[in-house]
Amino acid sequence: MTTDFTELAQSHELLIANGQQTADLLRHLANNEIDSDHFAVTSECEGYGTEVDAELSITEFALRAAGYVDALLEALEKAQQRIAEAESFRTAYMEWSDKTDWVNTDRRFGVVKPLGKHRADVLKAYIEHLESRTVTVKQGEVLVTVAGFTGCGKSAIAGEIEIAMKAIGVPVTWANGDAEKRMTGADWLTAIEMYKPTVRIVEGNIPRAAGIKWEAE
Repeated sequence: MTTDFTELAQSHELLIANGQQTADLLRHLANNEIDSDHFAVTSECEGYGTEVDAELSITEFALRAAGYVDALLEALEKAQQRIAEAESFRTAYMEWSDKTDWVNTDRRFGVVKPLGKHRADVLKAYIEHLESRTVTVKQGEVLVTVAGFTGCGKSAIAGEIEIAMKAIGVPVTWANGDAEKRMTGADWLTAIEMYKPTVRIVEGNIPRAAGIKWEAE
């Protein structure tokens, strides 16, 4: 449902004008002796004194005034309803904004976050980005994935796995172009000592001739 704000504004202006007129007429009514079915609307003219501008039926005017008041009340109720609806939308937006502000500062989304892109689209693109990097494990391979760590923390776990696997004669390859292999053994051990990673073994009975492929974040 759309709202014609121009029509709404004109309607409110008319109601205000009628309300102001009603208030003025009520003041004139208060200044009259109520001894008939009509009352006079007067004005002061310089040099002529008080003049009668019109005589109005008390009953007719009272009914008209009641109609104006009813219309004003109806307009007020509708305005309050619109304000309540707008407030609910504002509250929902603020809650959504609070829960997604982190997207703007998380460096992981840099590859899919061009300037001005909607946060929902950023998250969708990042999911598609991750799915596109899925590594298919071939027969005879063990896929090792590290989640929840970045930088040296991830490197520490990778280094521990590589050192352990090489110690038992298992060759290790890297799906991300051996970026992690540039670190020396001393670097691995330093990172391991700093972050003290824990490696959970999921695959059992690893063949000695098998290779380990690393799926990078």
